[in-house]
Amino acid sequence: MRFTRILTVAVAAAAATTLVACSGGDDVNDAAANTDAGEQKVIEMPDQPGSVEGYVGAADDAELVTCDPQGSALEVEGTVTNPESDDQDYRVYISAMEGGETMGIVQVDVSNVATGETAEWSTEMALTGDDLECVLRVERF
Repeated sequence: MRFTRILTVAVAAAAATTLVACSGGDDVNDAAANTDAGEQKVIEMPDQPGSVEGYVGAADDAELVTCDPQGSALEVEGTVTNPESDDQDYRVYISAMEGGETMGIVQVDVSNVATGETAEWSTEMALTGDDLECVLRVERF
């Protein structure tokens, strides 16, 4: 009976953790705000990935040109090239990674990229570190 009670408590704790992890984006921003100043994460993502109806993953359309720490910021630049027969909008999520940990995520929207054209985008994150790497998630719609 004691084992059953322990198992029940463990399952309830796991369920509560899952619910907290799956809750809205405000919790992510609150968690970032509550970290030590030296460990503060950058999260500037007004839209949830995959939130636009009819989006298509478009990593092949994007190129990362620069992911470079400059002073007190990580400067990131890239391009998107539209291979479709109609104008396209792009949403690029840039994750700054350090040793497998996400240090920041920023969203960049690129609108009305004409057929066959390439558009440049850029952003920066208030992050420093020599080991930061950038990872892109790209959506086309």
